[in-house]
Amino acid sequence: MIKIPAFIIGGLLILTGIAGYLLQDPGLSLEINGPLAEDTVLTLSDGNDSYELDLGFPSSDAAGEHAYWIIYNLNLNHAKDASQGNYAIDEGATDRGYVKKSFWYASSKEDTMDKLIQESENYQGVGNQEAVDIDWATVDQNSSTIRFVFKNQVQSPGPITLQSTNWKNIDISPAPKPNAKIEFKKSWTAFIPGILGIIIILLTIGAAKMPHAHKHFMHVAVSVGLVGFLAVAGKVGSAVSEMNWLKEDPYMIIHVSSLKPTTMLLSAGLLLIFVILCVVSFIEARKNRVAEEKKKPITTSSKKESSEKEDSKNDSEKKEKTSTEEDKEDSKKPLSKESESSLSTGKKEEADKKANKEDQKSKVTSSSDNQSKKDEAVKDPASKNPISKPTISGSEQVKKPIKTNGEASDKIVSDKKEIPATPPSKDPKKEPTPSPKQDEKKDNPKSSEEDKKAD
Repeated sequence: MIKIPAFIIGGLLILTGIAGYLLQDPGLSLEINGPLAEDTVLTLSDGNDSYELDLGFPSSDAAGEHAYWIIYNLNLNHAKDASQGNYAIDEGATDRGYVKKSFWYASSKEDTMDKLIQESENYQGVGNQEAVDIDWATVDQNSSTIRFVFKNQVQSPGPITLQSTNWKNIDISPAPKPNAKIEFKKSWTAFIPGILGIIIILLTIGAAKMPHAHKHFMHVAVSVGLVGFLAVAGKVGSAVSEMNWLKEDPYMIIHVSSLKPTTMLLSAGLLLIFVILCVVSFIEARKNRVAEEKKKPITTSSKKESSEKEDSKNDSEKKEKTSTEEDKEDSKKPLSKESESSLSTGKKEEADKKANKEDQKSKVTSSSDNQSKKDEAVKDPASKNPISKPTISGSEQVKKPIKTNGEASDKIVSDKKEIPATPPSKDPKKEPTPSPKQDEKKDNPKSSEEDKKAD
């Protein structure tokens, strides 16, 4: 969400810095650490014209008072006249003897600048309010700054320089020699908004390329934006008041550049917008993270349930494995008397069941065999062998006399048929199954009577 706005804001800050650097007027800053030498002569030059600074009449050794006299005389006696003459020419007043030319003006900072503004207010309020007394001997006693600005109105060839016969108590490194010249340059501080824009863009790119560190990159970016906003916004007021001070009485420098407060105000606005967007993005990210965390417990609970089920399955499988292993170990161990007796009874029961099944099978097969023999006898009446009487169950021997064609025959046919006795069933509910031969007797009562007669 913040990526595209960050690129846009960063790009605008870079453009602001470039414009502020390229369009600014060349300047020079001097730091005065004490009273200037009495023989000091400061001369400004633009290649065509030059102007000698009036050092004024300081009554103390305070650096602030010496800076005040230089600034006051330059703005009132040089910059005011040149700016108003150029303005009159621009408005068409060419018959008053004005000549368009370039000029210099000066300002300061910190306590010296505050006292200069207060003096201007005292001048403007003469007769309307009580003036505030200023003790210049106590203003920036050890150090004061003078900021010279060159306003190029006639395309001066340059170089724009400052020359001094004596550099005593003027802090310049390296220290120049007497009558040496120092050139005016553009200040790199005008590009500070562009530097902030580059940092924001680089941090945004880093956040996009390294998602794991996205949060940290954006926190650094918003920190840079917030610090930059506070720093720039804190100087916007002083820049605006400085511009108004130069344009108002007593100096009335009409052509004072408004670029500095404009770039500061624009930079502060862009940085504030960036900080607000970052805060909104962080709030939305926080809400999304909270929503995701609320959804997570549902999924985690389902995962926990599935994991619990898997754990229960694994536990049951482990228990089964352990039980089987215990059974194997128990089978390998020697059995006690009670266990042996229980096993023997179980084996006997199994053997009895098997014997019952075999008896039933043998009965069925014997009945089927007898039936087949009877069928053969019926089919073949010429056969001499009489129809055999069904055997009686049990292990007894049955002797049956058989008569053929009215003649007595002493032949005794002994059919020995041994049928194993069925063991008694242990289950009282189960009734003994009737033998197939008994069924045959029930089904064929006539055949049984004929056999009796024959006997």
